[in-house]
Amino acid sequence: MEFYQTFEPDIKVNTLRWRIYHLKQAGVIYTPKRGQYALQGKKAFLPEPTEKMKNLAQQIQAKYPYVNFSIYPTEWLSGLTEHVYQSRNIILEVDVDALNSVFHFVKEQYPNVYLRPDRGIYDLYISPSEENIIVNRLYVDAPLNRIEGNYHLPKLEKLLVELIINEPIILPVGESEVRTVVTNAREKYNINYSTLLRYAKKRHIEKQLTLFGLKESEML
Repeated sequence: MEFYQTFEPDIKVNTLRWRIYHLKQAGVIYTPKRGQYALQGKKAFLPEPTEKMKNLAQQIQAKYPYVNFSIYPTEWLSGLTEHVYQSRNIILEVDVDALNSVFHFVKEQYPNVYLRPDRGIYDLYISPSEENIIVNRLYVDAPLNRIEGNYHLPKLEKLLVELIINEPIILPVGESEVRTVVTNAREKYNINYSTLLRYAKKRHIEKQLTLFGLKESEML
């Protein structure tokens, strides 16, 4: 406001809000946390969906038009590690009320479909040489980008929280590799720390964030 008032003294608050909105839409600025804005110094996290993701989304939309769901490939996360992982899983998250129904529907359409696998199931049955589909619960108010109707893609803040929890297993990595993913994500992409903290609190892991290099002072 002070900046605009130097050459436009009578600017209204609502006018300023609209300008902020348009600057965000144009990709000139972003929101690192609530009430703060910064110039785009890094890339936005906008990876492309795979063809299998698109096909799966179309099938679920046709069968379950009122069930919210999110899809992403584990390559979006493994691409931020310093090692090469063979894991080529697709993570499908759906409303909890439809979880079992969607799981059985997808299992009829595709091979290698698993429901919320723990470490034991993952190690015994999920082959890294196969492209597996892991069906998990989608939490209400998870940070998502709506693609079309009930079809969403997760925001980076959601992916980082899910990887820190990693139960059910989405990527078979240890804590040191999770720290690497978080570090690389912060260096490469814009992160909204308010969004990350809000979702971490919902998943009850906000106290663990400091273990992975995420300082509380950055998010408040």
